[in-house]
Amino acid sequence: MSPSPVYLDAATAAPTHPVARQALLAALEDGWADPGKLYTQARRARQLLDAAREATALTLGVRADEVSFTPSGTTAAHGAVLGGLAGRHRVGSTLVHSAIEHSAVLHAAERHVGAGGTVTVVPVDRLGRLDLGTWSSAVRAPGVALAALITASHEVGTVQPVAEAAAACADVGVPLYVDAAQSVGRVPLPAGWSVLTASAHKWG
Repeated sequence: MSPSPVYLDAATAAPTHPVARQALLAALEDGWADPGKLYTQARRARQLLDAAREATALTLGVRADEVSFTPSGTTAAHGAVLGGLAGRHRVGSTLVHSAIEHSAVLHAAERHVGAGGTVTVVPVDRLGRLDLGTWSSAVRAPGVALAALITASHEVGTVQPVAEAAAACADVGVPLYVDAAQSVGRVPLPAGWSVLTASAHKWG
């Protein structure tokens, strides 16, 4: 008898949960129409979309009108970083982020620099943990519009001190974007974030 295969890449994608599969099949069957229209099939699609938003909001502990769905975690990260910076352009043009952010955040930071913005990169220790002292100093600098911090590394598993980093941001009124793709659905959400993104396929 051959051994059962072992799957060790859940940080990238997890097998679809049976309830999620049922919801997807229901959406394919009944939710194919444009949810912005008023005819019968469209209203059914809207009901399914609203139910999904409500369930997600309940999981995250936020209001349903604070939840947006995007095609991917990368799209969400780009929107969070670039949108957050655009919304705070009167305050300044500096983005503060850790040295180990996901490539989606790093690419958004590169685009920001290309458009004339500035970036401050905060180092981590040999275990990949954020230097909180340097972080606190960085977010206190003049002209900081947004800070970004990943909750956990998908490569080495280091969990970041998000609550402490958020407190440092709150002290000076800097919004914190948190990339929680590796933590939502696995561990309780950290406190203090202003914008958070996650990827549902990572927890099935």
